[in-house]
Amino acid sequence: MNQAMTRIDPVRQEVIRNALVTAAEEMSLTIWRTARSTVVREILDYSTAVFDANGHNVAQSARIPVHLNSMSDCLRHILDHAIPLADWQDGDVIVTNDPYSGGQHLHDIQTFRAVFLDGERIGIVGTLCHHVDIGGGAAGSYLATAVEVFQEGIRIPPLFLARGGVLNDGVFEMLLHNVRQPDETRGDLKAQIAALGIGEAAVARIARKYGAGNLAAAMAQIQDSSERMVRAALAALPDGESRFEELVDDDGQSDEPIRLAVTVIKQGEGITLDFSGSSPQVRGPVNNTRAMTASAAYYALLAAL
Repeated sequence: MNQAMTRIDPVRQEVIRNALVTAAEEMSLTIWRTARSTVVREILDYSTAVFDANGHNVAQSARIPVHLNSMSDCLRHILDHAIPLADWQDGDVIVTNDPYSGGQHLHDIQTFRAVFLDGERIGIVGTLCHHVDIGGGAAGSYLATAVEVFQEGIRIPPLFLARGGVLNDGVFEMLLHNVRQPDETRGDLKAQIAALGIGEAAVARIARKYGAGNLAAAMAQIQDSSERMVRAALAALPDGESRFEELVDDDGQSDEPIRLAVTVIKQGEGITLDFSGSSPQVRGPVNNTRAMTASAAYYALLAAL
């Protein structure tokens, strides 16, 4: 944390942390209540999160844990390689599903919106929803014989879905014209946009109540506290090294099993997961993205701690 930044006491930090978690949960409930598809309303395959003004995660809803690192990776890719923070305006909504831009599979459409107070950016809110169809060569966009990402559906690079609170109808209609269930896609995307509005209002309300400086300090201290807690939990475990390998089904293009291998090296208050020895990329549609691999690793590690 920046040493020049205001520090707040632990009690106020925890009050603000719970307020941010509540904001993420309000976003989650908005999606659940307003989405159209059963995969969102009944299976609950979606997530919401709050980030600080620089795009670091500080709160999330209790939905799909494996989504959350993907959202962080995706937002980081957007900021570093596509749409820098200087280009974000109040009311802008950015959308993407690109696996090569920090995403997961094409079904998972992510949206982000910056939160401004008195012209100053104080945070970012984000959503991720699994959409029932994203185009491609089969209904539901699951094509077992796919050997290219283009066969799996439409890739959406980071784009402005809205600017200054005004929906970009051209982008919206382009997406709807490339899916088999446009009504569900329209409803779920609008639910995501509505959730961003709810999150934006909630974070702004927190800043007005406690002060933007105190909010920024709390966000920084939440990250510091989280790091200390994880390091302490790791330090309490014995040092050591363990390796595990498993063979999973083939990729549908050959009969050769796919090897998953991981070596876990725990030393002091740090831990390394080394996937050396795993099979290289295969031709069929079963490869994993970096973001999803990291998400699964973090999820398993935190569950064990």
